[in-house]
Amino acid sequence: MSEPISDTRVPRLAVGCRVRTLSPDEAMLLVPEGALRLKGAASEIIGLIDGQRSIAAITIELQQKHAATDPSQIAAEVKQFLEKLHARSVLLYNE
Repeated sequence: MSEPISDTRVPRLAVGCRVRTLSPDEAMLLVPEGALRLKGAASEIIGLIDGQRSIAAITIELQQKHAATDPSQIAAEVKQFLEKLHARSVLLYNE
């Protein structure tokens, strides 16, 4: 099992991957093997990945936007989503 991802890491999309916004709540993640349609939280998270924001900054921004939602739930969802993208080699981390 892999180590937990540090909140200070800065995610970025891998070469050849890009995001196309379809609507405020939906995006398409274009990857070399095809495309992934993202809705809801996944669309929001991917929209905040810019190679500048840390995982902590992304999480805080979503927690502020969704103040009625449990902050620990948002943090867990962000990390889980990023881990899935990283496992598929769609997401890398700036060191």
